[in-house]
Amino acid sequence: MIRTFQNLVRSTDSAVARLYLSLFRERNALNCFLFHSLFRHQADIARDLIDPLDRTTVAHLRQLIEYYLAHGYRFVGPREVLGGLSADRKYAMITFDDGYFNNTLALPVLESLGVPAVFFISSGHVRDGKCFWWDVLYRERRAQGASPRQVYREALGMKYLKTEEIERRLTDRFGPGALRPRTDIDRPFTPDELREFARHPLVQIGNHTAGHAILTNYSGEGVRWQIGRCQDDLQEMTGQRPEAIAYPNGAYNADVLAACDELGIRLGFTIKPHKSPIPVGAGPPAAGDGAANRAAVPGSKHGLLKLGRFVPHAAAPMVAQCRSYRSDVPLYGMLRAGYLQVRRGRISN
Repeated sequence: MIRTFQNLVRSTDSAVARLYLSLFRERNALNCFLFHSLFRHQADIARDLIDPLDRTTVAHLRQLIEYYLAHGYRFVGPREVLGGLSADRKYAMITFDDGYFNNTLALPVLESLGVPAVFFISSGHVRDGKCFWWDVLYRERRAQGASPRQVYREALGMKYLKTEEIERRLTDRFGPGALRPRTDIDRPFTPDELREFARHPLVQIGNHTAGHAILTNYSGEGVRWQIGRCQDDLQEMTGQRPEAIAYPNGAYNADVLAACDELGIRLGFTIKPHKSPIPVGAGPPAAGDGAANRAAVPGSKHGLLKLGRFVPHAAAPMVAQCRSYRSDVPLYGMLRAGYLQVRRGRISN
């Protein structure tokens, strides 16, 4: 039933997007895209070593970038956004969350197409060489015969806990070695690998907290520690002190924004599926202000800390998704965000 509804919404979304783009000119804006793991091919997904999340392969990444290049988009990173984007063109940004070693598979695509990407790193996983908790849950529960939907529901219930509590529950349940990576598919970077990776001219490094902490589950002091420790770790490991953060699970509140201000974070990325109008962070320009003919400057700092991102996935044709993100009315993304909010609300009550 749910899958049938999703397919109906996707097909409607694709049709609306095609009609919109045939009738209207899309807004010049910044479109940001979120990837997590990256797989060489479907066979790696089928091994059930990690939660496949969006099930995106190297081929999916290439297809998305090629599509947007063909439609006149310029790919940028956080530094370019902070420097100010001209309002007379369209922009895109590729982002990866978490710090999986498998993200190195993106480099040949980025190099061949000449586009940058930003990689948001959970520094404690790199420092300690441990798996991400959702992968442990998925791997172990699938081995016990649980369906992906059952695992998904269990994972949603854990997202109201602090990372350290989740990891303690998993080691109690599955044994002391549960957080140990099994292959290159499920492991994070090592510190030396991350240091080398960060030197690549197309790579920018961002903050994803020390422990992939869903920050709204922490006090103000805990929030500052998670963000600040990641800042210090990444500076030590890469020589870079990030100016951008991706909030784990997209969650932020006033304490999170205050900590970002205090710790030198100037850009913040959510998982809300929307474009960022130019000037980025300032909202849509007022009609008749000549904004389309002048160089834009970044908006208010808290606007810059609430940027949206689309999450491409393998459950629908990539070109149809790309068209939807361009159209300014991405129905599926908005409905999915609402659906997840309802699901989380039911679990927390």
